[in-house]
Amino acid sequence: MPHDLTRRRLLGSSVFTASFLVLGDRVMLSAAEAVELDFTPEVLTRDQLNIIATVAEQLVPGSANAGIAAYLDAQLRAGNDSLLIGKYLGVDVSAQIDFYESLARNLQKALQTEQAISEVLSAMWSDTQAGWQGPPASYMLFVLRADALDVTYGTPEGFEALDIPYMAHIMPETPW
Repeated sequence: MPHDLTRRRLLGSSVFTASFLVLGDRVMLSAAEAVELDFTPEVLTRDQLNIIATVAEQLVPGSANAGIAAYLDAQLRAGNDSLLIGKYLGVDVSAQIDFYESLARNLQKALQTEQAISEVLSAMWSDTQAGWQGPPASYMLFVLRADALDVTYGTPEGFEALDIPYMAHIMPETPW
């Protein structure tokens, strides 16, 4: 990613593109296009991304189709240039992969029970999910929800879907 690319600039534009592996070729796509074309994950596993995307969809409807799985994988691959919200909330960039791996591992364990996903989320928000390990569940959900909101509504099109006028101080030069 270019060094002058800021989170505000990325999220203020309309179609974030990154390089993704699709059928063995590296191509520039939006996160939604990458998901649609069944991109090959490079940081997290397909199972990890699927469980995270499933929960993100519960938190922010539309985030799965907006490409939350591809967005997370691309941003985790970006290292110090990551634009994930955790970076701005104190999750050290070098620990971001561990953060999302821990989230996926805990979600897989929690959702293997007979609990409905809504019950798991309720327990997570109140930090009462049995067997949770690592950062507090409510904090992890907060971070995931913010990432899902960014990829789903952090564009002029996202604002339009909410019927909110997009009133950027400076309109983005190019799509995000």
